[in-house]
Amino acid sequence: MEEKATQVSGASPTPETFSMEEALQEAEARLERRVRPGQILMGKVVLVGSEGVAVDVGAKTEGIIPFNQLTEKPLTEEELKGLLKPGDPVRVQVLRVDPETGQILLSRKKVEATEHWDRLQELYEKGEPVTVTVKERVKGGVVADLDGVQAFIPASQLDLRRTPNLEAYVGQEILAKIIEFHRKKGRVLLSRRAVLEEEQKRAKEAFFQSLSPGQVVEGVVVEVTDFGAFVNLGPVDGLVHRSEITWGRFGHPREVLHKGQRVRAQVVSVDPAKERVNLSIKALIPDPWTTVAEKYPVGSRIRGKVVGLTPFGAFVEVEPGLEGLIHISELSWTKRPKHPSEVVKEGDEVEAVVLRLDPAERRLSLGLKQTQPDPWQLLTEKYPPGTVVQGRITGITDFGIFVELEPGMEGLVHVSELDHTRVENPAALFKKGAEVEVVVLHIDPVEQRISLSRKRLLPPPPPREEERPRRAKGKEARAKKRPTPRREERREYEYGAVAEYNLYDASAVPAASASVKLGDLYGDLLASLGLEEEKPG
Repeated sequence: MEEKATQVSGASPTPETFSMEEALQEAEARLERRVRPGQILMGKVVLVGSEGVAVDVGAKTEGIIPFNQLTEKPLTEEELKGLLKPGDPVRVQVLRVDPETGQILLSRKKVEATEHWDRLQELYEKGEPVTVTVKERVKGGVVADLDGVQAFIPASQLDLRRTPNLEAYVGQEILAKIIEFHRKKGRVLLSRRAVLEEEQKRAKEAFFQSLSPGQVVEGVVVEVTDFGAFVNLGPVDGLVHRSEITWGRFGHPREVLHKGQRVRAQVVSVDPAKERVNLSIKALIPDPWTTVAEKYPVGSRIRGKVVGLTPFGAFVEVEPGLEGLIHISELSWTKRPKHPSEVVKEGDEVEAVVLRLDPAERRLSLGLKQTQPDPWQLLTEKYPPGTVVQGRITGITDFGIFVELEPGMEGLVHVSELDHTRVENPAALFKKGAEVEVVVLHIDPVEQRISLSRKRLLPPPPPREEERPRRAKGKEARAKKRPTPRREERREYEYGAVAEYNLYDASAVPAASASVKLGDLYGDLLASLGLEEEKPG
């Protein structure tokens, strides 16, 4: 318990004037007063000597503060001598009283420590931050001086992210918060991170209040992942999803963005509760589909890079964010690929023609074969109906055989055009890869179909006996001589083409290709003269 030892005027260092009666009373009080170890007293510096500081504490004798009990601070002897001067008020604690001599040993350091701990406990209870000086690096963190008290700061509490270089903090003054306090154990634990988090929280609240969708912000890319990139905007990091990075195609966001890159982006959405900000970089870049109709009208030629292959076609990047599809049927006039990779490869630079365009649906249809002349249009001029050609059998089916006229261009010889007699099984008469001579019946360049015939090049079979014409008599003979109009014959084939017999020109068939028996000639001559012998009944 602290006791009043002397009366010192707060307004002036000059002592008050006492009357004789007051002086006698004070002397008696000094004689009667006893000081005990552990007492905290208020005194006044009388003298600063070579051994310590003499302090009047209101007892019979003056107390002495040794220099090593003046303060907890590591000061030199000269600094200690200048710490107090005569007349300064000072709070001290009684360490020991010599009963024989009455000498009193005092300590200012213990009172100072008690005051520090009281103040630290108050700061800890209020949660107020304190300014400390980092003194040295130790295992697991650093030691800081907190008004003469050694406090420990763990490495995890020095910053928002763990810092490997703790030496950089030595000698710095930092603001920290007391997170653990044990007075009896003399242990104080500090956290700079707690202060930074509170500052960050206030900064985030202010930042989110100033942020709104559509706003343009700038930041630095701090991380690139499979699903996008994080951009530091100051208090928070915003996410640019991979779909919002660019209009163009890419495999991984690292192909477009890299760590440390400064970017501009537009705010898409803000969620202060979850502290999320969604950004878009491509929102600040014009959408290529808005001008595609003007830049690439139907019929125009474009150059692009094959960026993707699927079973139904190839995707070509015309410009970043603008891709067109070459359907597998538009890759070649003559080839019928099973997969687009048979014609183009990913990464190829190709030229194509714009076939169809739908900006609303973001669809662009391209054609590769349209950059070359259509061989089917030339085929009709090269092989008019009646042209005899030699070709290789490329396929055999139940309804006929396919014969290749030119590479990739095949015609069908329907089963009805294979021979004058009915062919039940084409595979029994023909082999794939064999050469065969056929005549062109019809070419459809639009449907890309060719109708061929083999039997038109074969000699007609001899008429059977029951089919030989009888000698006509009377009206029957006259009626037979009347010409009958030739009926145009048309046959529908499974291949889909129509063979028009009246288009066939017999003169186009070489004479050497036909062989007629002599008996057949005489039979025809007698029939034409009506002299055919009647068969015996």
